[in-house]
Amino acid sequence: MNTDSDAAQWRDLGLSDDLLSLIEKAGFKSPTPIQSKAIPLALKGDDIVASAQTGSGKTACFCFPMIEKMMGRKGTYGLILSPTREIALQTQQTLEQFATPLGIRSVSLIGGVNLRSDEERLKSGPHILVGTPGRICDHLERGNLWLEYIEMLVLDEADRMLDMGFAKELNRITSEISDSRQTLLFSATIAPEIERLAKRILHNPKRVQVGRALATNRNVDQKVLLVNESQKLRELMYLLEEERETVIVFNRTKDNTFKLWRSSLDYGMEDSTYISSNKRQSDREKALEGFKDGVYRILFATDVAGRGIHVENVGHVINYDLPEEPEDYIHRIGRTGRQGATGKATSFVTPREMGQLRRIEKVLGSTIPSEQAPGFRMESSSRGRHGSGNRGRSRGPARGRSSGRSANSSRRTASSGRSRGGSGRSGSSRRGGRGR
Repeated sequence: MNTDSDAAQWRDLGLSDDLLSLIEKAGFKSPTPIQSKAIPLALKGDDIVASAQTGSGKTACFCFPMIEKMMGRKGTYGLILSPTREIALQTQQTLEQFATPLGIRSVSLIGGVNLRSDEERLKSGPHILVGTPGRICDHLERGNLWLEYIEMLVLDEADRMLDMGFAKELNRITSEISDSRQTLLFSATIAPEIERLAKRILHNPKRVQVGRALATNRNVDQKVLLVNESQKLRELMYLLEEERETVIVFNRTKDNTFKLWRSSLDYGMEDSTYISSNKRQSDREKALEGFKDGVYRILFATDVAGRGIHVENVGHVINYDLPEEPEDYIHRIGRTGRQGATGKATSFVTPREMGQLRRIEKVLGSTIPSEQAPGFRMESSSRGRHGSGNRGRSRGPARGRSSGRSANSSRRTASSGRSRGGSGRSGSSRRGGRGR
């Protein structure tokens, strides 16, 4: 914590001195709005339905109350369900930071880990289980878990779990737990299917919502870059060359994620890595740790793999292509501008993606500022209010990368009349010194 005022605000939530000292040691600032509302309710024992976005600090909303309830207890009384392995591991890391020093043991149960290894760790008698629905059900089938003593159940990113087809598993798990349990449900959206789930498994829940549902972080400066398909790779590499902060580049497919990473290496960006379902779990974890620790400046990710990215101080999120759903756009750009910091989000939009952009803007309730890449051409069928916007921008040479753009490339004139250096990859010069 930075000030006495910060400490007082955490203390006012009803947390114990032991936990407060760890929060102070971690350097937490004042509680976020969702933390200020949800933590006192959870400590009282209320069921909660909370609309919480990525980067809002929601993990503390359920981890801190669960830690408080487990102090001095013996046996397994807490269960946290996460949609992906990466998110479960991030939650486990939070518990290791704040629960383990207080003698509270937690175990993560996720796919990609040997079941026998899980069984050995379960023998330690953890207070808290963190896992994905599929792996929890695996252990139920094998008789390794008994959930009737669970007193506190958390569904983190419940909307994502339903989107991934875990409804059957959620029903199985909740049926194994006593109806007297406390249940906390967190979801980015409170869609009808979430309402039905809440009605079925919660008891008189308190509603917690901070701001408008699906509102974007005000600390994120959003921008659209209108590009033609043939321009996208060149524009991305130019942007990455110019950017000095940490960057996450999202795109829809695992194959293209790998190709973009390889292209970044061809352009001499050795400080890049990628995560997708093509990578083994251990390799994904290493890539995320390297990105978190500053070994890598650029991370290429798919939406599913990217759900597990909880890294502070990400300066820039780039949407190489737009997601299908507006909710995924919110999740993507929520990786920057976290905990009061400022961030940037740039979305590449081709003419065929204009419909997706309009759907995103409709959900946001606002228009995202746009500009055109030099040479951009809008097909007549796609023209709208974006078709006559900013007519492009000039480009200076890439920072410290004079060999990257061919000196022999002819200079092309953008539609605005502004000029720009060569547009293509310079073959062997891009690969020079790669050593891979």
